[in-house]
Amino acid sequence: MFATIILSIIIGATPTPAGEAPAATPIETAAREVPAAEVISILDHFPLVDGLKWRYESNMGEVTSWVTVTGDQYTVTSESSPLDIKQVFRLTPEGLILIAAEMDTWLTSDRRTYLPPLLRFPLTVTVGEEWIWEGKELVDDDIINSVVKGKIIGWENITVPAGSYRCLNVLITTSSDDGTTTSSTQWLAPGIGIVKADIAVDAGGFSGFIITILGFDTYNLELAEIIMPEGVDLSDSGRHSQVP
Repeated sequence: MFATIILSIIIGATPTPAGEAPAATPIETAAREVPAAEVISILDHFPLVDGLKWRYESNMGEVTSWVTVTGDQYTVTSESSPLDIKQVFRLTPEGLILIAAEMDTWLTSDRRTYLPPLLRFPLTVTVGEEWIWEGKELVDDDIINSVVKGKIIGWENITVPAGSYRCLNVLITTSSDDGTTTSSTQWLAPGIGIVKADIAVDAGGFSGFIITILGFDTYNLELAEIIMPEGVDLSDSGRHSQVP
């Protein structure tokens, strides 16, 4: 019933490769202007270390997300009262890929894998760049054909409970042959990750009716707090994302 929600509700972040200093925690300074043609490193917009946590306010209540690193796999777990999601990522030369995901609600649960692995982001992007993934979601005993499209819209100043940030605006759309479509607009800040996300789900028939009744047809997140693991200091790289 929730065939493509997991494709869009991506709370997690791209891993910072081992041995490379992650981006800094934002400080109160004006963000630099970035020319539209400049190559942007997605890794700079998702500092991910073992134990890093984000706390969000959402229309489904408080959401807490955290990172667990095991070998070359990066697991992002997100928990809220009605919806828990666990996603397993891997970093490849092509980009950040989603290998598997699990979802639990008070009504249902499922585990899904992707063939081929789902391209979440290329490693580098430019404003206006688009990418596409076409493949199969293996959900328990079902096979769902899906298409995921991404586009870098541009830069925007966003204010959330955690502060005001200069963010990269990204649009992700999905469509599946079970009739479900989603549209997810996400704002990503250097050194922080996802600052804000607005997600809309459109599913026809009885499934769509149930999703609407449960309030899962829209999902809105705003960053309230980022919590660094003990001993981790992201303040030395000189990257500034927060604006006055």
